[in-house]
Amino acid sequence: MGKTILILGGGTAGVAAANVLADVLPPGNHLTLVDRSPVHLFFASLPLLLVGRRKPSQLTRELSRLESRGLKFIQTEVEGLDLVGKTVLTKAGKLPYDALLIALGAERNEGLIPGQKEWAFNPYSLEETGQLSAKLARFPGGRIALFIADLPFTGAVAPYEIVLLLHDYFRRRGLRRQVEIVLITPEQRPFSFAPPKISTAVEELLAQAGIKLLTGHSVTRITKTGELFLDRGELTADLILAIPRHEPPPCLRSSPLAGPGGWLEVDPHSLETAWEAVYALGDVTGIQTSTGHWLPKVGFFAHYQAEVAARNLALKLSGKEPSFKFRGGAAGASMLTAFRRGCFVSLSAYAIPPAMTLSPPNTLAYLTKTIFEKYWLTAWF
Repeated sequence: MGKTILILGGGTAGVAAANVLADVLPPGNHLTLVDRSPVHLFFASLPLLLVGRRKPSQLTRELSRLESRGLKFIQTEVEGLDLVGKTVLTKAGKLPYDALLIALGAERNEGLIPGQKEWAFNPYSLEETGQLSAKLARFPGGRIALFIADLPFTGAVAPYEIVLLLHDYFRRRGLRRQVEIVLITPEQRPFSFAPPKISTAVEELLAQAGIKLLTGHSVTRITKTGELFLDRGELTADLILAIPRHEPPPCLRSSPLAGPGGWLEVDPHSLETAWEAVYALGDVTGIQTSTGHWLPKVGFFAHYQAEVAARNLALKLSGKEPSFKFRGGAAGASMLTAFRRGCFVSLSAYAIPPAMTLSPPNTLAYLTKTIFEKYWLTAWF
């Protein structure tokens, strides 16, 4: 008798798992993807939308297109899990499962800091990034401040990509001298999960672009007039961008799967939880490195985790021993530093201590990232 496999979440991890399982599941099993949104967003290219190098339609795909792979898509909100009864509770009713892959990502809380929702743009929102892009096209000059509300957050390279792309954007328009760019982060150093030499390299990239970096600072309040009150001091900005606090989805916070901070606990190599045939993937997980830092919540890790969990599950359902492992490493990723420029990034987060490399900016790194964008939105849909 065939098994029912549910995938919760249509982000990077969920889409990758759905595609792999559609390819490798033994015949006779039933695969369903559940997400509250009808569309998948290629999150990694939002910074390019911000500076006018992408349109919203170029970054989204209907999740219903995955049904051509032989799976079912249900658009509904997940409300909770009944792990004992092997049932997912949703607004559309109860969904039974034999195996479960949880890839619900992280919730973004814009209400943590007074004034943030009202007076700051969220560059992690497709709608607000589009609005911000239009505003930047009319921006005459002044101070632009980008701050990270809290740790951990999704997209470890995104804040640095955004400010570097803004530098390049105004430089190309001949307005760079009229624009001051400030990045505020609670991290004690950029990429605090990486070796100090990587942080130094990033600091040098920002300094070369004339971007002011404030580390170890938290924003506590924003006013209508553009004042940002910090835990130490304050500054005024003409345009404010805020990366919201990231939290585990409410439907999972009281789950037996939740660990420190509410993030789901998994085996760091198999991504399986303490419950048989229940996996957690991507940003919803809480994996810590040997230095005590959170494993970065980035797309290439979510992708690799999905591959591992999906292939191991398929082996189990075929009566075979799981053999795939997530090793906490990735190579060939890119961090954008300008239009047509980027740095290659490699990371071995499970190494003791964690290891990372960052190449000098080059054209090939930019092209690699844009080629992967096109591959992802074409081959997986």
